[in-house]
Amino acid sequence: MITIRTVRPDDVGAIARLVKDGGFPARSEAGWHWALFENPEQGDLPAGLVAERNNRLVSLIGLQARRFMAEREPLTVISGHTFMSGPDGRGAGFALARRALQSHGGAAIYTLNNNARSADFHKRIGLKAWLGGNGRKSVEWPVHSVTLMAGRALTRVASSETAYDWLSRRELFRRVPESLSPFLPVSGDVLPINPARRMDARLIEDFSAATTSGRGAIPLRSAEVYAYQMADPDARGRTALLALGGMLGLDGLIQIAITKPNPFQPAELQIIDLAIRPGVDTAIAVPKLIRTAREIARKARLSRLKLPFAGRFEPACFDGTGMRVVRQSDHDCAHGLFSTDARSLEQAWLPTGFEGDLFFALRVAPPSARAKIRPPAKEKLHGTAWKYQAPEA
Repeated sequence: MITIRTVRPDDVGAIARLVKDGGFPARSEAGWHWALFENPEQGDLPAGLVAERNNRLVSLIGLQARRFMAEREPLTVISGHTFMSGPDGRGAGFALARRALQSHGGAAIYTLNNNARSADFHKRIGLKAWLGGNGRKSVEWPVHSVTLMAGRALTRVASSETAYDWLSRRELFRRVPESLSPFLPVSGDVLPINPARRMDARLIEDFSAATTSGRGAIPLRSAEVYAYQMADPDARGRTALLALGGMLGLDGLIQIAITKPNPFQPAELQIIDLAIRPGVDTAIAVPKLIRTAREIARKARLSRLKLPFAGRFEPACFDGTGMRVVRQSDHDCAHGLFSTDARSLEQAWLPTGFEGDLFFALRVAPPSARAKIRPPAKEKLHGTAWKYQAPEA
């Protein structure tokens, strides 16, 4: 018999085992506690639901509260993540999904990080792919082409189930940096920003207020949320936040993370947030942020830079960013269910990935595959203070 209940902190050991056995990116118990129970926007929303059979945890769905301003009104919605069942969870997945849809308590529930298999499942349980073609478009910038092509060749080989099983047991392309910190810029228009530092936090809060002051549907980009997303106990330093300075404060923010998609592909740099201040020319601001991210990937010897949900930008925004490949996925990556109170969200929201689980759901290279990659010899790694101040209230 299957029983369903709210996830508890003492479940993290069973969750870590379930997720690892199911082939999801492995995490420590501390990592799962952070991902599930330390979200500063969570409020009273349960961190997820679990299904048990004979008092054994067999299925899980995580639920994160996320805050938006939609048509200048505050809105709390739910991001679903880590939906999976173990070998003993036959039938539990549908029951768990139905319970989550019935009792999530937000104006909407959505998921942004779907593979082809889960995309089909989400449609069957009543969620819809509301973004259309824009939700399937991504842009990639090759950085180390030889490594990238070798990884693609192995991916083609892995289309065979036998080859996939063989390759998955071997961690190839093992030269993965432990942290992005040594490769971040120390001068220029785009600089690292620390959400835990008071001055930088003020700049972030001012930027968030500017982006949410108009029409449309925009997530609240608080310094507290960025600090939480960057505090991964299993891979500290793999995420970085950079800002483009402007006359009024920050003109743009970009959040990047190292990920190694699977054991037989090389590590890459993924953009998990990219936002521009209203009134700033995106065709000028976006290329500056992307060029900086691409240079970080080059110094860190990562294979490519990738931007999901790229359909929210006009093609002119990528001019001057170097050789790139535009890809259209063959499946929908984002699905949601919106109440009447969240129609503005359904109609006007264009996700970046920040609002979902990309900050922790991207695969991390195992510790044995991480290496200290030295930055260029002449690089100076001292801190640089921001020259920009948020306007006084």
